[in-house]
This record gives sequence, C-alpha cells and structure tokens, in this order.
Amino acid sequence: MLPKSRILSAFLVGLGLALVAAGLVAPAFLNGDARFPLNLDKTTWTLKDPAAQVGEDTTAVTRQLHMTVQNPATDEVAALRIGDTVRREDKADDLENLISAATWSLEMDRKTGEFVAPAKLSTVMVMPEEVVPVEGVWLKFPSDVQQQDYEVFEPTLRKAVPATFTGEGEIGERKVYTFTQEVAPVNVATLYAAMANTITTSPEQGGGQAFLHHEASRTFTVDQVTGLVVGMTERVSDYYVDREGNRVRDVVSYDAVMDEAQQVGLAEQLTDVTQAISQTVTWVVLGVGGALVLLGLVGAFRPGGGRPRGGHRKSDRKLDA
Repeated sequence: MLPKSRILSAFLVGLGLALVAAGLVAPAFLNGDARFPLNLDKTTWTLKDPAAQVGEDTTAVTRQLHMTVQNPATDEVAALRIGDTVRREDKADDLENLISAATWSLEMDRKTGEFVAPAKLSTVMVMPEEVVPVEGVWLKFPSDVQQQDYEVFEPTLRKAVPATFTGEGEIGERKVYTFTQEVAPVNVATLYAAMANTITTSPEQGGGQAFLHHEASRTFTVDQVTGLVVGMTERVSDYYVDREGNRVRDVVSYDAVMDEAQQVGLAEQLTDVTQAISQTVTWVVLGVGGALVLLGLVGAFRPGGGRPRGGHRKSDRKLDA
C-alpha cells in the first residue's frame, strides 16, 4: 500500500493539472473577454469629403453609418441594424441630396464579429427586403485583434474583401490597429441583380447598356481589445462602363475621412471594457494549478518520502533480534 505522503502528492499533482486545464479554457466561458458591448452611446461613423465629384458637379459629400442594437441580444450574439447613406450637401431638399441609402439587419457574434445568419437588406429602390448572404466582419473585428489580415464585408459588392494589417497607434489612450482594404474596379452587375447596376446610355453614347463599376480604398482603425472600429477613411469611385469598356457616366467619387474628435469619442467609451476579468481568472487558476503540481512532485520525489514515520528498517529489526 502506498504511504499517505505519496497519495497526497499524487492528489496534489492531479488537482494542479486539472486547474491548469481549467485556466486554459476559462476565457472561452467567461463573459469578460471584451466582446461587443450592448450599451454603447456612440455608434455612428461619419466620413466627409468637402470637394467630392457627383456626376459633373463638385460638392461636399457625407458617407454615414449608424448602428443600433436590436433583439435578440444575448451573451453570444447581437442583432444589429446598420443604416448606410451617401449624400451630397448642396441641395435644399434632403431627398435630392440622397445619393444612396440602405439599411442592413443582421446578427453578429459578439466575440468574433462574424455574421451568424444571412442579412436582410432594405433600400429605397427595392421593396420588400432582400435576403443577402454575408461573410467576414464589418464594424466589429474579433476581440483581441491580431496583427493579421481579416476578411471585411464590402456593402456595395455584398461580399468580403481582405483588409491587411498596416500599423499600430493610440486613440483616446486605447491601443488601436489599422487595416487597409483595397477594392480593385469591379463590375457590380456581374455580382448580383439590382436596378442601379445597369443603365441604358443616351443615343449620343450609342444607346446601349452600361454597367455599374465600383472601386475603393479604405482604412479601418480598430480598438485592439474589443475589435470595435473607431476610425475610418474611404476613397470611393462609382461609375458606368459600356460593353466596349468606355467610362460613360460618373456617379460619385469621394475621398472622405472621419473627424478626429469623433474617433476619440468612439474610443473613449470603451475605457471600462477590458479583458481583465477573464485574464485575471486565467492567471490565478494557472498559477495555483502550477504551484500544486510543483508541490506534489516535490513531495513525491523527495528523499525518504515513501518511508512511514516512526518505522524501522528491516535490517534494524534483525540486528535487535
């Protein structure tokens, strides 16, 4: 029969290993991993270009994204509604200023930022809503963002396009990473059917069909802990090209940026959102588990650890006899 000291040592080693394993998987089960907050005050991204090109006119253009949290909103997922508008600023009537408008309804994994179901899309041109397969991330990257490429949703193309890590900085005393997304010219009409994707040119231009083309370059500034996008720049050009490859009509071209104060506001609201809870639990459990394993091994292999207290060696008893 094993001595009690060896049994205790084995128990400590087993308990320590169990705690180490628990510490490694703890972040996956603790709601302290900086997943997307449901109570953000600032969820609007406004980008402006004071001298954009709209058709043949030069005017200020604003691209705005506004996000609201809907139901269901659980520990794992959040339903979001994202309004996306592009408007010019030189007309008296709001409707005349509107270049494009869309509303996206989608469900997002609060930790990874990925879409968990097809989105619903509502536009001023189409009724009723369209169901659109979506992929990648958009205004929320994964928590604990890494210095790597991510697939980021491109709403005009309705598909994900890679965004490449390009740098590190700080906004509102928060560490941020920047990612750049390059969209080469794409014939949007080849991706999906929509009223605005195809037009008929004037008789002077041949009276044939022309197709919407889209190209863009964006930077996303992302809070490293939460993955929330806190800054953005965007250079976009939309225009029509005929079957012969001629650019026959310009829709809009702009190079827009966010105001610095708005970026700081988006970042500062995340001050209390950290990974401290799960990280603290993880390190404490790993530390205790490691200490128990070490203590158990020391007890099991120390010299004389297996001899019962107060006992006599067999050779001693023979000499006494």
